[in-house]
Amino acid sequence: MSFLGSLRQKTSFWDKIAENFAPSQTRDEKFRNEYKLPSEENILDDTNADLSFISAYSKSKEMKKKEGQALAYVYSGKLFLTPHYLVFRDAFDNSSCIMILNVSTIKRVERAPFGSYALSLVITLYSGTQVLIQFIGVRYRSEQFCEQLKKCLKSNIDHAKALPRFLDSCYSEFLLRKNLLQMTDIKAPGGGLGQKFKYPGQSTIAKEKAKLRLWFNYFRENGANIAIVKNYTFEKLIRVGVPSRIRGEIWELCSGSVYLRQQRPQEYQELLTQNEGKTSQAIEEIEKDLKRSLPEYSAYQNEEGIRRLRRVLTAYSWKNPDVGYCQAMNIVTAGLLIFMTEEQAFWCLSKLCDYYVPGYYSKTMYGTLLDQKVFEAFVQEKMSVLWDHIENYDIQLSVVSLPWFLSLFFTSMPLEYAVRIMDIFFMNGSKTLFQVALAILRINGEDLLEAEDDGMFIAILKNYFLTLDKSSHPDSADPKYRQITKFQELLVTAFKEFNVITDSMVARYRNKYQNGILQNIETFVKKTQLRHMPKTFHLQEFQLSNIYDLFYQSIATHKIGMGTGSSNMVFPVFVGFLAKFCDWCRPSDSDRNPTYVEQKNEFLRRLFKKWDSSKAGELTLNDVVYGLDKLVTNDLLESINYFFALYDDDEDGQLHREQVLQISEGLLFLTDPWKTGKFVDVITKKSIEENIAEQIVKERGEEVTMNNVQLPSGVTIDEEKFKAEQGERYLQAASNFLQRSFEYAQPVELEKDIDLIDLSDNDQEKTVEKKQFSALKANAALDPTHPKVINLATFRMIILADESYELFFSQTLRDSIHTTESVNPSDTKNKALRNMFDGILADGRRVAESVRRRVDSVATKNSITSTESNGNQTSNNNAVSGVSGHSQEKTEDLDDFTTEQPGEHEELLSNSWIEMGDTGDENLKQSRPLRSIPRDQAGSQDNQPDLIEFET
Repeated sequence: MSFLGSLRQKTSFWDKIAENFAPSQTRDEKFRNEYKLPSEENILDDTNADLSFISAYSKSKEMKKKEGQALAYVYSGKLFLTPHYLVFRDAFDNSSCIMILNVSTIKRVERAPFGSYALSLVITLYSGTQVLIQFIGVRYRSEQFCEQLKKCLKSNIDHAKALPRFLDSCYSEFLLRKNLLQMTDIKAPGGGLGQKFKYPGQSTIAKEKAKLRLWFNYFRENGANIAIVKNYTFEKLIRVGVPSRIRGEIWELCSGSVYLRQQRPQEYQELLTQNEGKTSQAIEEIEKDLKRSLPEYSAYQNEEGIRRLRRVLTAYSWKNPDVGYCQAMNIVTAGLLIFMTEEQAFWCLSKLCDYYVPGYYSKTMYGTLLDQKVFEAFVQEKMSVLWDHIENYDIQLSVVSLPWFLSLFFTSMPLEYAVRIMDIFFMNGSKTLFQVALAILRINGEDLLEAEDDGMFIAILKNYFLTLDKSSHPDSADPKYRQITKFQELLVTAFKEFNVITDSMVARYRNKYQNGILQNIETFVKKTQLRHMPKTFHLQEFQLSNIYDLFYQSIATHKIGMGTGSSNMVFPVFVGFLAKFCDWCRPSDSDRNPTYVEQKNEFLRRLFKKWDSSKAGELTLNDVVYGLDKLVTNDLLESINYFFALYDDDEDGQLHREQVLQISEGLLFLTDPWKTGKFVDVITKKSIEENIAEQIVKERGEEVTMNNVQLPSGVTIDEEKFKAEQGERYLQAASNFLQRSFEYAQPVELEKDIDLIDLSDNDQEKTVEKKQFSALKANAALDPTHPKVINLATFRMIILADESYELFFSQTLRDSIHTTESVNPSDTKNKALRNMFDGILADGRRVAESVRRRVDSVATKNSITSTESNGNQTSNNNAVSGVSGHSQEKTEDLDDFTTEQPGEHEELLSNSWIEMGDTGDENLKQSRPLRSIPRDQAGSQDNQPDLIEFET
């Protein structure tokens, strides 16, 4: 005994260590999972207590009594209170006595007179059953627990009123009433299809009745349905076999779905009623699979069975739209409906998908794929010889075992044996699937070692399933061994030899392989979606890949690998999505301005509506890709046309006065980052380059020669000056746009003059109104009697007439949409200096071009002066010609600066940046600054002309 006790302690110790590798759960989550309670249950209070349970129908009441009290076992343990349940578990092994009592079943609560030193309660249930609770611990804590219980009883009054109707649907309650209360006018509650089409198997009536008697005695002593006490006898009866008549109730009792059905009695029917006549993709897929659901069972060759199956699957698809309907759900639901009513099967299916096999029935089936990996790990660990054989012959074990897990063995073995596996599955959880699958391989191990391909492997196992009713030892001399069937051998092997497979081990292996499985699924899904994207003209493949990542990163509720959550983008998410890679949508200081925020929302809503192809208020990935492809076009006229179409609401090819005002506000919003100096455009960059070049020429003056161009010791830039110039330029562009729009607008031909109604009471008011109306008429844009519009051609002309807006639509807008790289949305600091001038000094080529132009200008001027003074026209003309040609050749070769070796001027440029007030830019440090190339090296490349040297 000491050895077994030590072994038991070690097993418990390793289980606790394994739990550390499983995903962490809160105390309430662990509690709900352990007792299969609904998700809204949480622990309100808990306390230590002794508990006695005396059933109203117990034989102990009729036997010997002591001091007026019926004999009963007393269990010490812990008592938990949730909003709807009173749960007790014993302290011995947490399995000897587990009471899950729905608060609505409590009829009366009294204090028991057992002395003042301890607080005791006597709880009487609806059936007359009594529960005696004696609290252990400080009295004030016991009083607090009782106060919480009192509040729960009050809040459950409505459920208590509906209790009789719920009890009428329980077969266990029917057994007790008929046999103990001698009620003759009651009818058995509705059940599964088996009541009419017979239950699977060839079980004799005598054997079924014997099992039913055992369960009747258990209900009599320990309560039933939502007021039951579970102990080892409960588990033993399930292993022996559950009678078909009460199998549905036992399944929902073990799974916890009975608690959901009791708390939400109308939900199933409401789902069907509210969605009657509606269609969806899930419903279309359900219709395709209905007649392929356990076709060997007679009920599913009949319209009644098909109708029940359709209703349950349809209701679940509306309850859980993320899942809808998935492969093999029809098989499992068909198996449930043989023993359950529609409502019972609906709630049991919900519990099955959410708790027992999460991810099995999802769009990506990630749960099934994950468990296949876990199963392979168990085979490798427990049956290394067979695993080596599988690997040597490249046998795909997952192809063999996937149907077992996905259909919960319903399609692998005869139904009469599959439901026996389900009995234990609902009691012990998903580890049952691994235990049975390992036992199947163990029993057939010798034959499987002879298999050299997948086909032979599958054939051996298929033959085994067809002979489960045969003797496992037909040649044994002992008649007892000859009576043992292969299925009985399978159960013994699964739950004795492989009892070492625990929930903790399964959770640990799932956690180990989960990330890899999800990553593989995400990669596969991404490749598939990219392959089916619409044809794009301006976005390259790597840009589409980045847009895909940003799109799904923005939708936090959507899990690609798990296939949960909507994959469509609503407007608030759309705004955050654009803010990740569009300069004009990033958070900025302008967000504090209500006018700017209004302009921003107006433009983005128009863009959202334009991209929404389904007009459902949601964007798909294809919608976003198609819309971005239009925005990043390098065709100037196409870009202008697309912007015009955003505001042409009625698609008549004309913009009215209000639309012109709205389009001007949209332009103000889009150009705000450049108007506020956060970024610079090409025009400003050129001005900065010219400014730097001018400083270089001024410092050296006439000493500047083509072979001696030196950067000044400290290059400074008047940041505020260029910011102000650029901001003024964009403001002037906006003003010019409005002015030219109304100046070149075309009048709308009216059918008749507009008669203005005179609402004034006296001559003075008439005079005021006449002046106001005259003022309106004086402004052609606001004249109500002569409305004007602009067409697409006029809009193009106005845009092209302004240098800033023409540049914006031809280049700036496209460059502001960064689809080529991931952007960190948290980096919202507005460093104006870095944003305006980043890269200008780092790229010395453009500055050198400006310097060269100025040097050429100085050289030309000096040559002309020299010609006038010396009169040597011919000689000076040759000099000018030579300088000019030399300059042209060097300018063409400036693009090769990026391939030069580091020179001594890199430090100078870095110092110049620091003098401008920046503490250092990582992008600048990694850039390739202006460098010198030796004359011989430059000339060795296809005899190219010499480059300008910036000497120090």
